[in-house]
Amino acid sequence: MKLIFFFIIFFSFTSSKSKLFDAKQFKLENGLQVIVIENSRAPVVSQMIWYNVGSIDEKFGKSGLAHFLEHLMFKGTKKYPSGYYSKYISKNGGTENAFTSFDYTAYYQIVPTEHLEKIVELEADRMINLTLTDEQVETEKKVILEERYQRIDSKPSAILDESIRKSLFPNHTYGTPIIGWEHEIKALTIDDVRKFYNDYYNPKNAILILSGDVSLKKAKEFSKKYFGKIKVKNQININRIKLNDPVLRTNIRINYDDENVKQKIWKRSFKTSSYKESIKNGIALDLGLKILTGGSTSILYRELVEKKKLVSSIGGYYQGMSRDKATVNFYAIPNENVEISNLEKQIYEIMKKSVVNGITEDRFTLQKKKYEYESIYLRDSIFQPAQIVGEALSVGIALEEIERWDEFLNEITIDDVKNELKKFIKNNNYVTGLLG
Repeated sequence: MKLIFFFIIFFSFTSSKSKLFDAKQFKLENGLQVIVIENSRAPVVSQMIWYNVGSIDEKFGKSGLAHFLEHLMFKGTKKYPSGYYSKYISKNGGTENAFTSFDYTAYYQIVPTEHLEKIVELEADRMINLTLTDEQVETEKKVILEERYQRIDSKPSAILDESIRKSLFPNHTYGTPIIGWEHEIKALTIDDVRKFYNDYYNPKNAILILSGDVSLKKAKEFSKKYFGKIKVKNQININRIKLNDPVLRTNIRINYDDENVKQKIWKRSFKTSSYKESIKNGIALDLGLKILTGGSTSILYRELVEKKKLVSSIGGYYQGMSRDKATVNFYAIPNENVEISNLEKQIYEIMKKSVVNGITEDRFTLQKKKYEYESIYLRDSIFQPAQIVGEALSVGIALEEIERWDEFLNEITIDDVKNELKKFIKNNNYVTGLLG
């Protein structure tokens, strides 16, 4: 399974005052929220179901449970045994996958329109009728442990990232890796999985999104026919314990040396506000960081790679789509004999000067235009609107706010961008890592 994250593509811009996706929504009696995004340009439809549960909801000592269940959801039901769902999609020219985040777990399929009713039926069936055996759980556990080895334990950069995040979120479950700690994955049992499934995989804890060649009438018909008959398994109230982290008052640096690393990598992760806290401030910060660190045309790249030749690469990005605190992540590959302290000093000096002189009206306008062009592509897509809307709803942003994203963007001035960058430069809530 892929743990995928879509952040950058969400921030689309349109010059019109129309709704971004013109999505329709309704709710079934059992609490299932349904979103319909009609797009009849091609006879294809995407179904996504988002469960309001992620690794943030795991109890301490049970890390990796949300991701583990994501894998096991493909093991089948009594009516449709293991492999049936995937084979049905494949033989009819469709695709499918799933992913787990800190805040949510999502499953999706893309199929020709004539197969929509069947995949709605299959998805509803596994929401309530998943069957598991001890053998399946233990076999899949080995698969996940191998996945962890391939993605993290055998990659020095990923090992460093894991340590940086744990130091940045020392008390919050955002500091626990989504895939889980190795020793805790090994200890997970079939009873752990079943309880997690029964607690969270309920219609009242899910969002169904149908995007593409589907009418609102058909969406209501199919969702009521298959999901509407599902009773909530229990009346558990999902009350998350909000675990706040202390303010970082010390200068935390993490060094990881590996003999296979041929070139140093410098990283710095900041804890900051999310889009949920303020959409306008989040967009302003994102715009500013794209101008400063977004690719080979950015200010930092031109100054440190092309002019001063201190690094061979540098970049940074905002990950603002989160239920709780968001992050900004910087990275650089210093050239040989470059002192890290000098590199850090140069980065901050350039950022400070850029806020005064480098963030010009031309740069600001150009960055807005890039959003406009991206939005044209997004509106024609079958899958991306469902991805964008689902992720935003899952972290607590209302559909009305998503539809008005272009209005938020239009309101932002160059002064808003500069003010957010000034606040960011003063942000001392960060952890630095060096891979060598």
